[in-house]
Amino acid sequence: MTYAIGTEPTIGVACLGITHPHTSGRVKAFQRMTGAVMKGAYDDSPLLDPFCEALGLEARTKEEILADPEVHAVLIHPKSYLMAEWAIEALKAGKAVLCEKPAGRGSMDTIRLVEAVEETGGLFQVGYCWRYAPSVDKMQEVLQSGRLGKVLQVRAHAGCSHDEAGTSHMKQPGDIGGALYVIGCHTIDRLLLHFGMPNSVNARVTKFAGQMDETAREDAAGAVLNYDDKIITLDFMSWDPLPWTENWDMTAYGTEGVMSSRPLPASYKIYDSGRNGYQEGWTEWNETSFPEIWAVRKTVYSPELAEIGNPVYFDREAEKFVNSLCTGAPSNVPATQAHNINLILEALFESSAQKGSEVLLTP
Repeated sequence: MTYAIGTEPTIGVACLGITHPHTSGRVKAFQRMTGAVMKGAYDDSPLLDPFCEALGLEARTKEEILADPEVHAVLIHPKSYLMAEWAIEALKAGKAVLCEKPAGRGSMDTIRLVEAVEETGGLFQVGYCWRYAPSVDKMQEVLQSGRLGKVLQVRAHAGCSHDEAGTSHMKQPGDIGGALYVIGCHTIDRLLLHFGMPNSVNARVTKFAGQMDETAREDAAGAVLNYDDKIITLDFMSWDPLPWTENWDMTAYGTEGVMSSRPLPASYKIYDSGRNGYQEGWTEWNETSFPEIWAVRKTVYSPELAEIGNPVYFDREAEKFVNSLCTGAPSNVPATQAHNINLILEALFESSAQKGSEVLLTP
């Protein structure tokens, strides 16, 4: 089914779950969008009423939302152990689904999502919002063009800031990891976007006694992703002191050039050898030097984690989602992507438990 976007609201969107700190950012994105209208929210959390009051939404039951023919899409934002369950219910009710990453507690959840999408034929998009930076688009363009020559090595770094690694959000029962799982998955999404699935991984996921919050999970991690034609090294720091993602760097090293990109503030640098059709030297680009801060402040409906303030990636993400809903275009980030990311993360933890031994990944 397709929907015409015009001057009057034609797409009804509702929330199932509101406790994730990205919820308000996505709701506001749809509230800004011409042709979309919010149709309420549900959660069994006591934070539902202050959330609805702050964002001008109606508190409804899950059953009311799923049965409402004027609700065409739902935003899935509960705790991780409910993400897959509620998303599957919504798909079976005929709703399009935009689900917060990592879309469950592990591959046992995401394989169910893959099967539900195949069964229903519904639209399911995973909320990997960081991939919407122009610097990410540019890196994909450069890699696919062959401008860098043969890319033989890639280095990627990411982290978790604002001391979120010590919050309950990063310590949900049943999750396969903490900050590496909940935040590091963004960088694995980018790696899969650019380079596809690796053949195997080696990893060390560490917790240092007496150094940081003892109740938190991993403090830092290092991994190697093995491919037939390249090697990727990934490292992650759970206690990043920077407020945005300034040091979330991904650098591809090729035989004819090097490219490094960062998502926020969005920037990239390219070095060309001069033998690839481009003038020898460096090209640098920045989207803006002073972006609105990513995590702004804690609120009555987000008392543990600061809500998201920078709207740009949620707006771009919502546009992709609505485009798929209206035109029938394939999901920009399908359930299979969420599943592959979870398979890699599980392999990283498995390898670390085996002191860094190689763990093979089946296709």
